[in-house]
This record gives sequence, structure tokens and C-alpha cells, in this order.
Amino acid sequence: MIGRERAEALSPVPVGEELLPGYRVVALMAHGRRLDTYDAVDEDRDCRVVVKLLREDRRHDPRVVASVLQEGRLVTSLAHPHLVRGLAAFEVPAPAMVLETLTGATLGALVEDRPLAATDVAQLGLQLVSVLGYLHRRDWLHLDLKPANVVVQHGRAVLLDLSLAGRPGAGRPGAGTRGYLSPEQALGQGLSPASDVFGLGVTLHECLTGELPFGDEATWESRRRWPLVHRRLPRRPDVLPDGVPREMSDLLAGCLSLDPADRPDLGRVKDVCTALAE
Repeated sequence: MIGRERAEALSPVPVGEELLPGYRVVALMAHGRRLDTYDAVDEDRDCRVVVKLLREDRRHDPRVVASVLQEGRLVTSLAHPHLVRGLAAFEVPAPAMVLETLTGATLGALVEDRPLAATDVAQLGLQLVSVLGYLHRRDWLHLDLKPANVVVQHGRAVLLDLSLAGRPGAGRPGAGTRGYLSPEQALGQGLSPASDVFGLGVTLHECLTGELPFGDEATWESRRRWPLVHRRLPRRPDVLPDGVPREMSDLLAGCLSLDPADRPDLGRVKDVCTALAE
């Protein structure tokens, strides 16, 4: 049974208390496995911000600390209209980062309400291609693209959460979100821009249909190299609603290819989405 002092130490910082120097708590937004996310007031900028603070019980794990510090460095050094803006990063008194407050709804919430039209999905695809290309040109992969990590604010899609961002090559096997991660992410081998293209394909497919192409619990057999096999019988990923242009259907089928070599590059995704968005 957890001790009283320990329990108090793990409790959220109370409303009105200083979270970090110059930042006071408005409300706890989320209590995650690694990070607590707060709505806070930035006293210097005199505005509301989001603060992601490493939980006290995870601060002795070097791998977790390094991951949070990397995310803080990335989000404060990268700047793109479709990427959440980082305002500050902290190593002491605790690993943390300060982000802009976004007032829109997540793409996941919008899709849960109703699927999007093909022209809207094409516009969304163009915005996500733009930010993914920006990351890729700097040799970073996002590796966790999904509707819950996209906020739509006045028609502008903003990509969130660089906690799993990594370099091409090898990575931690299974890092990602079930239903969205690519087969090579399950293996932790051969990560490339094509891995994000897979996540983009899943996301756009879900926006059109309201469902994930391989199911919401889909994962991949990680004990083999090739051919990769699905742990569950997948639905056909090319079954889309009537009225979806053939070009979009073919594009998504390519993005969802199990072999990364068969997936289109972002340039091809951009060309198709540009034609369909007009």
C-alpha cells in the first residue's frame, strides 16, 4: 500500500499553485503514464498555456527522462504552421515543456461525430503532408500520427505530440498506437518516411469511414521479419464509401501497403490530394 507521503507527492499540483517558475495551475488536463498535462497561466506572457510535466515517479528512469527532454528540445526548435508551437522547455526543477494552447477540437472528436467528405480529407491530407515533409527533411519521423494527435482550429490542422519522434532506421519494437502503427514499427526495424505514410493512410481512411482499416486493436506479428503477418484477420482497407474518388481509394490502398517499398512518397500523396481538393 502506497505511503501517505508518497501519495501526496504523486498528487496533481493544486489549482493556483506554481507548477514551474512563472507558471501557475488552472486545471489538470490529463494524467498520463509518464506526463501530467496542465492548463496553466504563463505569468510572463500573460496568457494560458499547456504544460507537460514529467511525473515525479518517472523521474528516476533515465530512458523516460531522455525522451521527455528530447521532445522538449524538438517542440521548441521546430516551427511549422501545422505543428504545435513549443514556448519553453525545462530540465530543472523537472523535465517539462510549455506549449501553445489550442482551442479547436481533435480530429478524433470530429470524426466521431461524423466522417469527413472526400474534399475535406484531401485538404487535411495536404496539411499533414506539409508538416510531415518538414519533419522528414530534418531527418525526423513522427511515428504516432492519428486523429487524437491532430487538433483542427479554424480549418487548420495542427499536429501534436512528438513523444515518439525518432530517426530513420531502428527503433523500439512496438512503439506507436495499435491500429495506426506500421508493420515495421512493430518490428522496430526499417523505420523510414514510409512509416509515417502508413499512419497518414490509416488516419485519412478513418476520416472517410469513421473506422480503422485494420481494426482498432490491430497490431502486427513482431517475431518475424518478412512476410509480416497480422495477428487478427484484417478488414479490406480499400472498402470506402460510395462517392469517394477512385484516385483517393487507390492512394489510400497504396499508403496502407504492408511493404513500405510499395507505399507512395509524400510527393505523390500531395499531388493526388491537390487534384481532389480543387
